[in-house]
Amino acid sequence: MTKQKVVAVTACPTGIAHTFMAANKIIAWANEHNIEVKVETQGRDGVKNRLTKQDIASATAIILATDVPIQDAERFENIPHLQTRTQELIKHTDRYLRQALAKEKNVTTVAQEDDLQRSAYQIFIGHIMAAISYMLPVVVMGGLMMATAKITGQFINIEHSPFSVLDKVGFMTIKFMYPVFAMYLAFSIAGKPALIPGLIGGIMSDEVYKRFFDIEGFMPSGFFGAIGIGFFVGYLVRWLNDSIHVRQQLTTIKTMLLVPLITGITLVMVMEYLINPIFGSLNQLMVVFFTSAGDTGRGFYSAMIAAGTAFDLGGPVNKAAGSVALGLNGMSETFDLTARELSIVIPSIGVGFAAFLNGRFGLPDVFSQEEKTVGSTSLLLGVIGISEGAIPFILKNPRLIPVFMTGAVAGALVAITLGVKQTLPLPAVWGWPLATNVAGYLASVFIGALICALGVLYVSPKNAR
Repeated sequence: MTKQKVVAVTACPTGIAHTFMAANKIIAWANEHNIEVKVETQGRDGVKNRLTKQDIASATAIILATDVPIQDAERFENIPHLQTRTQELIKHTDRYLRQALAKEKNVTTVAQEDDLQRSAYQIFIGHIMAAISYMLPVVVMGGLMMATAKITGQFINIEHSPFSVLDKVGFMTIKFMYPVFAMYLAFSIAGKPALIPGLIGGIMSDEVYKRFFDIEGFMPSGFFGAIGIGFFVGYLVRWLNDSIHVRQQLTTIKTMLLVPLITGITLVMVMEYLINPIFGSLNQLMVVFFTSAGDTGRGFYSAMIAAGTAFDLGGPVNKAAGSVALGLNGMSETFDLTARELSIVIPSIGVGFAAFLNGRFGLPDVFSQEEKTVGSTSLLLGVIGISEGAIPFILKNPRLIPVFMTGAVAGALVAITLGVKQTLPLPAVWGWPLATNVAGYLASVFIGALICALGVLYVSPKNAR
């Protein structure tokens, strides 16, 4: 009997945690059941272990565990496969692997059926997360360029040097995060024809538009404006392409003239007279409210950002909170990135602390040996600014979500009390020295992580021996 073979592709928005967790789950299950396996990962470091035509043709089952559009997706067109999300596969590995192996070879409609069963919320979040996956490298690149310049500036005078240019270009790069977000949000909905209209709408939602035209009194519509125009442009382009029917000889006129012209005029009017006034006014009200409340306002704002960031560790709420914080950063003394940066690392470092404290000093023994290893890895991930290290623990025990939120909020409030401020999007350890009051920043990380650690130990079920 020919040995069964499973091939898969995994991809998540950040390309770090869920991508490889899903891949490891598939490989472990296949090895346990003596099934040949090959998994292609499309992560932050590019495509690894790429599936060839021979791999796909010889597979007994094909699984696409993806949360974002994948590269070379046409390889799987008209080929039977099972489509699911990475988180679902991580939770229910056995179910999905058995379902994929039980599929008939002539079944080609599973992916379409799944799409019909998805709720409007799932579709909405899917498009948002796809767009954020393209926006994140913009923030990372800009932040690293600025950090390099500012760290160098602590030792030498960088004025009129290449480092000064690096600082300015890094700042400019970050200002393109919303245009890139809106561009790929529209792309996620309608494909390539929506890319440039989405980019234009995103530019109009942020500081780039204000600075280019030197518009006085303009308040950017920011993250919510980028969401609004991204969805509007995406569905407008899709509708136009589906609704305008021309003879094949005139297709070029439709795609190169009619659709771009109608889309461009419409999106500018919608941004200028609807989206920017509405969401710009909301942003203005938010800035005035929190600024006028002084330290209390900063504390309340920081607590909301911290709770949102720690809620789902790289999920849509986390990304939304981070995007709002990035957009409002520097609007006044109230708005900075302290709460966001702390809340990214506190849960993962807290899990690492819990692994170290497990069964010591009279504390509960709740970790298996494998969980201790995962906890130690989580600590390392937290130090380098990756929050997803704690995800395996909330998947196993969702009661830890409020624990992580509490630790993150506590760390943020301690930072405010100690006068800590961080304005650069650098949660990793190399960004910590760039905060004001570095000792206070370290204390905030330690206190928040310790609260998370104690919560993990007392909320988790005891380890059965």
